[in-house]
This record gives sequence, structure tokens and C-alpha cells, in this order.
Amino acid sequence: MSEVQGIPGYTKEEIIRQIEANLWETWSHFGRGKGCTLHDEEDSLWFETPIPTLPYNTVLRFHAKKDVDEKIDSLVNHFAKRGVAQLWIIHPSSQPNDLDNRLEKRGLKEIEIVPGMARSLDNLPEPPPIPDGVEIREVLEEKDMIEFRNFAALRWGVADDYRKYLGVVLQEFKIGSSARFWIAWKDGQAISKLAIYNGSGSAGIYAVATKDEARGMGLASILMDVGMKAGKEMGHNLCVLDSSPLAEKLYQRLGFVTVAPFRLYSSVEGVL
Repeated sequence: MSEVQGIPGYTKEEIIRQIEANLWETWSHFGRGKGCTLHDEEDSLWFETPIPTLPYNTVLRFHAKKDVDEKIDSLVNHFAKRGVAQLWIIHPSSQPNDLDNRLEKRGLKEIEIVPGMARSLDNLPEPPPIPDGVEIREVLEEKDMIEFRNFAALRWGVADDYRKYLGVVLQEFKIGSSARFWIAWKDGQAISKLAIYNGSGSAGIYAVATKDEARGMGLASILMDVGMKAGKEMGHNLCVLDSSPLAEKLYQRLGFVTVAPFRLYSSVEGVL
């Protein structure tokens, strides 16, 4: 097996394993909070929360080789009975190979194809200068954690009644060790954010978002530089992420290589 061009020391298969494993480890936290449930089973990994909107009730991993239809029906029906929007991630190693057709027969539709990407943490690019009046601050204090939660709630359209569950989930992350968060501030307002998760032998970038009024300032690139340098300081050689289709070119400019698609199926329309 040959190395992936631009990422020395890693084959495509190994990088895919790293992207999958980091995603599973990170998203599993959503099932560990109070009032939430993580189901880590032999052939599947899925979580559920009281939040009824995407992406808070999700099948992360599915490797079923026997009784496949019964297991798919059980999961689809479980979420349907709860009346929540369900998300099913078809990852590169998903089984069976026709999982997409089986989900479509049960009413789930593909809503997005997410590029799984990676880059070596050697030879990091120079970040753009921080704009005047902007401060980049790591989330270490409770007040900043509350702002990060509120930002995430705004990003995902979480209603006020359910925001407390986001706070509960964030408490499950080991902030400062396995997970680190940053916020960009301007005039006392949080305008951009990023998280890094230290798992499965790689640094995973997540939760990259910038508010509409702050776009065009280069904040995503600045925060990516902060996150990648932190990943390198934590001893990693590889950085992985799951991009939105719109952000793929940005990450490619930062040296990331598109490795494999992650296909998102859902019971409702939506864009993640």
C-alpha cells in the first residue's frame, strides 16, 4: 500500500481509520451527558439525546454482517418512535456495501456528502495576520464555555429549551487535555470558534464556525493554525477533519488532502 501524496508515512487505509476513529471518539461524547445515552454495540455505535434536531441523534458506526435488515429497522424505528430527527453516517468502512439503498428504502435521504480530509502537521503554513481588534482566546473559564455552548446552539439551531443539554455534553470533554476549544472575540462578542480533539492517534479538528458578520476576515485560517500547532504540541503527526462541502477548498489551501467521503443520511431535510 502506497503513501498518500503530501502525507508521508501514512497509507490511505490508515488515514481513513484515523478519520473514522477520531470522529467516533469525539461524537461519542454526545451520548455520555446526563439524560443522553451512548450505545456502543458490537456492530454499531450510536447515541441519542433529548435534543430533537440534527445532529443530536446519530448512528456513527455500522458494521452489521448478519440480521442486517432487522438491525437497521430497529434503529430507524427507535428514532421514529421518539419523534426526533435522525442522522446516519455512512463512513468508508460501513457494512453492508449497499447500506445506502437499505436506508433509502426506509425513507432516509442523503442530505450531504462530507469530505474526510487529513494533512501532515509538518511544514505548517504561515497564518494570516490577526485583524485589528480581534482576540483569540482558549476556552478555559466557565464564562467562555457558556459562550462556546451558545455559539454551538446558534450554529445548529438548538432551541432555548434544549441548550442546557449542550452544556451537559461539553462537561464530558476533558477540556485542556483530550479536547481544547478556542474562540475569536471582537468588541466583546464571540465571532468564530474551533475545537480540537486529541484521540485515536491523531488531532481532530471540529466545530469550525464563523458568524456571518465576521466572514472575510480570515478567522477560520487563523484558528486552524492555532489548532494545528496545538495538535503538533500534543505530539501528533497527523491532523484530520470532516469538512463541509463549501469549506473543502479552504482546507485544501491549508494543505489538507481529501481522502474519502462520509455520506450523511437523515429522516429530515437539512444541511450540516
